[in-house]
Amino acid sequence: MDLPQRTPGQPASGTCRSSLPGVYKGPEVSDDSPSSNSNMIIPLKVSDTIEFQTRSLVTDPSPLANTKFILDSASVAGLLGGEEAMSTVALAQIYDRRKWLGWYNTPGSYTMGKRFRRLAHSIVSDSPANPSSGAKSEMVHIDPTLLLQHDGWSKGPVFKGIYSGTSMHETGPLASLLMKKCIRMSGTKVRGRTTQPVNVTIAKLEQHPRLQPQMRFHHSPPICAIIPIAVSLATCAICGLYGEWYAFFMILLGILARGLTCVFIGSGDLVFDHPKSAEGSPPGDGILGCDHELILLRGNENVVNAVTRGRFFYSFGSKNACRMVELCSFFLIAQAIVQLICVPQSDLFGQLMFVLSIATSWVYNLLFLSVDKVEVRHEIFRSVLGSPNLEKSVFPNRSSAVVSLLLSVIDKAHPGDPETMKKIMDGLLPSGSLVWETWKGIVIEHLTKRRPLHFDDTHWNHQDLPSETDRSLLRTLLKDVETACAASQSSE
Repeated sequence: MDLPQRTPGQPASGTCRSSLPGVYKGPEVSDDSPSSNSNMIIPLKVSDTIEFQTRSLVTDPSPLANTKFILDSASVAGLLGGEEAMSTVALAQIYDRRKWLGWYNTPGSYTMGKRFRRLAHSIVSDSPANPSSGAKSEMVHIDPTLLLQHDGWSKGPVFKGIYSGTSMHETGPLASLLMKKCIRMSGTKVRGRTTQPVNVTIAKLEQHPRLQPQMRFHHSPPICAIIPIAVSLATCAICGLYGEWYAFFMILLGILARGLTCVFIGSGDLVFDHPKSAEGSPPGDGILGCDHELILLRGNENVVNAVTRGRFFYSFGSKNACRMVELCSFFLIAQAIVQLICVPQSDLFGQLMFVLSIATSWVYNLLFLSVDKVEVRHEIFRSVLGSPNLEKSVFPNRSSAVVSLLLSVIDKAHPGDPETMKKIMDGLLPSGSLVWETWKGIVIEHLTKRRPLHFDDTHWNHQDLPSETDRSLLRTLLKDVETACAASQSSE
């Protein structure tokens, strides 16, 4: 049988050539070699083949070793700036036509989504039936505290009514705003024995004509609200023109997520509700605050109720609000997750466009609206309470501050009530000590009998205090009473 012709150097037909990398094949046999044979096969050791094959599998690269996917800082935008973005969404109901001004890409979508999920659990149906139709109301109420807690709408301090006997451990957001307003005020300093200063503010509340059991608010949006919308739309369009589709869809997704959320929140009303006082109710005077900031509320029971018991809620005309809140939550969280995955896959130009859109909205939320949100709070405060008369004094110690409150209380229609004054003193000062109880008895006796608040040796050398140390402390406390009396007379 004739064999096929081969050129010199060409391996013989049937020669085994190992394709395994690193496998030793032995010395190559050429045709010119005396021992060359066209039918010769070079055998391989089985153990060497298994060893080399195993080593090859271990050193193979992992499936993700050659990927170009890199997580960078732009992708975590959904986790940052959520508090500022949340407060702007929460106030969408106050601004006229504001629900149409939220169509822009913004950071903090993950924080907003979590907050909206918690908000869904605060939905309460307006269950009372409508007397005229006999059908139940379709209105639902949502507590906005979860959205506004970062924005100065927290709960207020402790309140103790003087004549009504009301005691509240937590008050409404208006009480918190009033407390912050009084803290920022500058007061008249009173000279005396200095320990730890205590601020006392006398707030004279009057019935405002606009005060109603339920109130709605409206405020004109700022002109600069169009800036983040224009920047988001422009960056989205530029990414589309240059083919940066990952960045294009991420900016568009952010615009839609925030826009739909604002449309939903803006479809309701922010309502202020407070209970109406019953006819014949005693004066609503009471002491708001504790520690080093005390406010004496003086006014009608209805006005005081607005401060202490008033609350805000979102009112929606459909029972599907719960589903809409959950949908908004899902949409916002999904946006943050998709951005985390897709933004790094865009080129540098697309990532810069994405960062520009969220940076503009972050600056807008932080700077421009920070001023406007303060104006919104002040406008709501004025709508409910008008401009109350506030008189603040800074007393050098707590005992003189409490006596000053008593002097302001006895000027009302219930002067000289020993039980009322004893209740105020026990709530603000130490009780149970012999010296303090003796001092309280002396002060209450002078106030109820309209005696001058001037003391001498006959008062602090009390027969019930055999100890010289107790008498010295009583003398010091009675001097504080004189300090408060002098401050009250100078303010008249």
